[in-house]
Amino acid sequence: MGIGDRTYMRDQRPAREPISVTAWVVGVLVAFFILTLIQESAGANFLGWAMLRESAPLVWQWLTYALLHNEFWHLLGNCLILWWTGAIVEREHGPRALLAVLASGTLFGALVWALTGLGGDRSGLLVGISAGVYALMLVALLDKLDHQITLLLFFFLPVTLKVRWLLIAITLFTVLGWAFAELPGRHTWPQWKGAWNDSIAHSAHLGGLLFGWLAFRRLNQTNLSVQDAQEEMAPPPPTAPEPDVVRYDDEETAAVAPLTRQQARAELDLLLDKISARGFGSLSEADKRRLEELSARLR
Repeated sequence: MGIGDRTYMRDQRPAREPISVTAWVVGVLVAFFILTLIQESAGANFLGWAMLRESAPLVWQWLTYALLHNEFWHLLGNCLILWWTGAIVEREHGPRALLAVLASGTLFGALVWALTGLGGDRSGLLVGISAGVYALMLVALLDKLDHQITLLLFFFLPVTLKVRWLLIAITLFTVLGWAFAELPGRHTWPQWKGAWNDSIAHSAHLGGLLFGWLAFRRLNQTNLSVQDAQEEMAPPPPTAPEPDVVRYDDEETAAVAPLTRQQARAELDLLLDKISARGFGSLSEADKRRLEELSARLR
């Protein structure tokens, strides 16, 4: 490629890469959060159609509840995990798999919340995309358990640990929160009272984790089967022939041997093949002299 073919020497600018699906999802969540702030400032209720209600859930609310977030920190946490793990899923499995896991994890989390969660003093409303994000997290990280990652606790304290321990900690926190904060209030058990009071929908998170594990198994089984089939059908790669070695037992004869231009080109190609395969150091002194003579002759 000549210098005139390079991008910076042409008037035409390189095409920009399209915005990733992960970035689009984050942008939509931020836009809905801004609409939530406008709604609260105006004292209106034009987003009530999106949140999921225990009392009278509508069909679309099983998915649209993920568009709304109660507060900034709720949105920030979900967007950070989504930006990190969503990019991994989109790169390894494609944008369709990203959207499918995110939507299905959101739906599965809502179902687990409706069946086992809510809690005694809950409002009966569910918002946030945490369930879908937890599903994405498992799909992205379950095959990277021994990778080292560094987290910024409280945005200033770096902590390095393996992915395995991060997932164990998140799963343990989710299960304990569900068992001691939500499940007791879901039933009338006088012997068992809720001992964990917070406003987190641990049951929805648990549903997202369960679906993420199932989705990870499904996606990786599909990839492995396709990969195995391709390996079985693919013929073995051809082995490159060993380049001919040019030898000159009689150096004087080699130096004065009359050659046509075509023969000189063929002999030069053999020497160049030897250099390409074994390096310049593999040439003997006679080879080096012959290389100079053939080069000078073909100029």
